[in-house]
Amino acid sequence: MKDLLRDFRVRRLLLANTLGSIGSGVTIFAVPWLLVHQAGGNEAFRWITIATTIVLFVTTPYYGAWVDHHSRKTALLASEAWGFFATMTMAATGLILGGFSTWQLMAVYFAGMLYYTLHYPAKFALIQQLFDRSQYQSLTGLLEIQGQTAMMIAGGLAGLLVEHVPLWGILFFDAATYLASFLIQATLPYEATHLAGGAAGRGRTSVWGGVGAGWAWLAARPRVAIFFTCALLPFLIVMASNYLFPIYVAQTLQASALYFAGGEITFALGAIAAGFWLPKLIGRHSAGATIPATMLVFLGGLLVLIFVQLPLAFLAAGILLGFGNAGCRVARSSLLLHLVPNEVMGRVGGFYQVLDRVLRTVLVMAMAVIDTHGPPAGYVVLTGVLLVALVGVWLTRDAVRQATAAP
Repeated sequence: MKDLLRDFRVRRLLLANTLGSIGSGVTIFAVPWLLVHQAGGNEAFRWITIATTIVLFVTTPYYGAWVDHHSRKTALLASEAWGFFATMTMAATGLILGGFSTWQLMAVYFAGMLYYTLHYPAKFALIQQLFDRSQYQSLTGLLEIQGQTAMMIAGGLAGLLVEHVPLWGILFFDAATYLASFLIQATLPYEATHLAGGAAGRGRTSVWGGVGAGWAWLAARPRVAIFFTCALLPFLIVMASNYLFPIYVAQTLQASALYFAGGEITFALGAIAAGFWLPKLIGRHSAGATIPATMLVFLGGLLVLIFVQLPLAFLAAGILLGFGNAGCRVARSSLLLHLVPNEVMGRVGGFYQVLDRVLRTVLVMAMAVIDTHGPPAGYVVLTGVLLVALVGVWLTRDAVRQATAAP
């Protein structure tokens, strides 16, 4: 990692990503907390989560194909520009109107989630293009550390600000982080080598055909595809938990926003630890061996939330969930970078983005169980899903090991 940090491109990426992640993290933290404290807020939050997922399900394949046929740097800068203009618009609207109604909060949440969806596929494809294969494991670890450090800062800031500063003031701050991130990444040297010789224009398929091409690549490797899908589940459970966390803290634990922020901070601490340790563990034991182990750690965090309903236990669970989720992400990202050719990375990523949205919609809809049985019941459902994924990873890990060893 020390050698990577000497590379000015890495330092610029880390700084820009940190700023952008703080901006999106504060928004994604503050808006749900404000929503669930309004009349009918739980239901409004659930429906905007579902609506956001459906919209992104429809648009993501188009974006994945666009990334494959255009400059990855342009795509990355476009995501920052969207974050800046959308957040500035919502901040100005809130300032002029003197506050935010439920529909405005829902719009702010949608804008933040769209930024996240635009940013990460473009960043992933850009990194694969800029850096050597030998650097992938250390680089994904560094980016996980950076991302989680930023989310820890965002959680702490949001916990302090959300009950004392108007939301429009928070959004102006967030917009400034997107602008700074844009300006830093605009200075990155980049050549769109995947467009050389007009390659992007030859054999271009339809957008959904591109998703089909991603599926075809995976279908030729069914056990590898199952492994990647099951290893994605901890992240999807975290996304569903983003709906549950504020409700769990406010209604089950009956705690303040500071505990909600504390959970975000301990989650980030666990993820930072995974970012440091996982590249070494992968190098020693392989991703096929480390992913099941990190999923077991993640399972421990879910069990704490179900059986120990105390504020301090919630903070402890955050460490386990953060480590387990980040461990899976680092190992899975490293495997994708090693196994998927760059010319189809956007389409394979597009396929998983579509699958992500479908499964996320199903999981969030399943969280309606909390209306009758309370937030812990939601975690019971998510625990069942994780156990199925853990079995799938365990049964297909040898296929990934063989694919990684193949020339």
